[in-house]
Amino acid sequence: MALMIPQIPRDYDELSLEGEMFKALSSLPEDYYVIHSFKNVWVQSDVLHISETDFVIFNPALGIICLEAKAGRVKYQGGQWLYSSGEIMKHGGPYKQAEHCKWDMLTKIQNSPISDLQNRCKILHAVWFPSIEERELFSNRFPEEFDRHITMTKEALSDPQKYIDSIFAIELENHIQTKLSEKDTKRIIREIICPEFDIFPSSSFDIDLKKITFNRLLEEQKVLLNFLVEQKSAVINGAAGTGKTMIAVEKATRHANQGDKVLFLCYNAFLRDHLEKNYANDNIDYMTIDGFACKTCKSQTANYRMACDKVMEMYFNGSFPYKHVIVDEGQDFGKDEIEESDLLQTIYETIVENDSIDGTFYVFYDKLQLIQSKSIPKYISEADCKLTLYKNCRNTENIALTSLKPITERSPKLFEGAIKGVPASINFCKDKDGVIERIDQVIDDLKSEGITDVVILTCDTEESSIISSVVSNGKYKKKRFTTCRKYKGLEADAVILVDVSENTFKQDNVLRYYVGASRARLRLAIISTMNDEACRNVLTNNIQYTKKIKKPMLALADALNALPVVY
Repeated sequence: MALMIPQIPRDYDELSLEGEMFKALSSLPEDYYVIHSFKNVWVQSDVLHISETDFVIFNPALGIICLEAKAGRVKYQGGQWLYSSGEIMKHGGPYKQAEHCKWDMLTKIQNSPISDLQNRCKILHAVWFPSIEERELFSNRFPEEFDRHITMTKEALSDPQKYIDSIFAIELENHIQTKLSEKDTKRIIREIICPEFDIFPSSSFDIDLKKITFNRLLEEQKVLLNFLVEQKSAVINGAAGTGKTMIAVEKATRHANQGDKVLFLCYNAFLRDHLEKNYANDNIDYMTIDGFACKTCKSQTANYRMACDKVMEMYFNGSFPYKHVIVDEGQDFGKDEIEESDLLQTIYETIVENDSIDGTFYVFYDKLQLIQSKSIPKYISEADCKLTLYKNCRNTENIALTSLKPITERSPKLFEGAIKGVPASINFCKDKDGVIERIDQVIDDLKSEGITDVVILTCDTEESSIISSVVSNGKYKKKRFTTCRKYKGLEADAVILVDVSENTFKQDNVLRYYVGASRARLRLAIISTMNDEACRNVLTNNIQYTKKIKKPMLALADALNALPVVY
């Protein structure tokens, strides 16, 4: 099935048959992207241009087609295209309109950060008459802009791919062939199909595209991004799921697309690898703080104090290679060694307080995810400009509640239109065999729902996990297995949280539970070997639960806003 954007047709006149055409185009294979009612808006020479195409079809291996549709009876008389009512069609008729949309598309690409792709992507135009049979249409005489090779008829409603691929096969006069890499494809989707500001791909870009699930920038996120245009430095706090990494990547990408070099620092290697894979940009270097220290000092181990001295040298000799620095998961930079080196402050002074660079420095953090260090970095606590994101735009309402329950009684702030979602489950097993059997069942159940993006997170360490003996190379039956600590900053459609014990909910450990549970977008399964006594202890000592405890396992599930499964 093609990737339809949006997932259902936009508003249309039923007489236009756009609903039928939308349904037909959705039968194209999954490597086709179909955008319904594509609007193209741009300014050139201080003039606002607006065009709209009924359908834009994009295939990374073939190119782009701007498809104009005309349903009902049409005719051409006196040098003009007419509707059946005799009304003259706008824009000189369907072929000229489709051609104009094609050139508008090319102009938009030329004026965008992906202008280098204009000679590596075929752009064609075509017209679809869904009400008229091929033999009837082609028996008439048409003006010079008409060509049967770029014309689709009623027959295409039953088999559109044959016609679409035939149009893609047309040779262009300039002999341009479509040669797009995976990175090029993402750039076209980001800049043209999913324009900046209105729609922003979530961090799991490929998975979400296959589901046509996009994270829209919330109003507060748009306001924050606009505010940062004039603010050279700031620290931004937000709970899990409020879009910190999404905004951080967006900010970095905007600078990079203007030709500026950006250093994007994080703490976790998993997060760095994920960003490099999904948001690669020649002008952005994604590094862990340790990786930055090693590269700066040309050493095998991280020496933060030496790295600070090297950055200071660059400040004085003007050789620091970046104009912008963005720090994600900034709460993790509070380790004693990093704090004592004063590395963050030195980087800040190098780019913001250096007139020759005139750069920017932003730190995104979550005070509730303080699991890598004992305290918030001094740079954050002493910052002059502090901003806060409040609304969760990652989790369903039920998952957000379950992740927060052991920490606070406050309800999560969700974005308008957030779905309630399926409640999390807490699965009580007797032993290791029961845990493994339950994990397998949960994975099978998720697969039957079409959810394959599944990660297994332990609240302990990989070595001490109850399933460590059946894990190989960080995988359990092809599913990633790691710790809540290491997976911080990432997310998955479904999370299976294991090694949830009485110890998990103690004050020193409960933030790991919060981090792990809040990684889940759509499904959360908690698996535990706690018995009634352990559950009662958690309810009595660690979670504010005011109801009478008759059945401790059921009561703990209730306290966590989860459905109990005794296995």
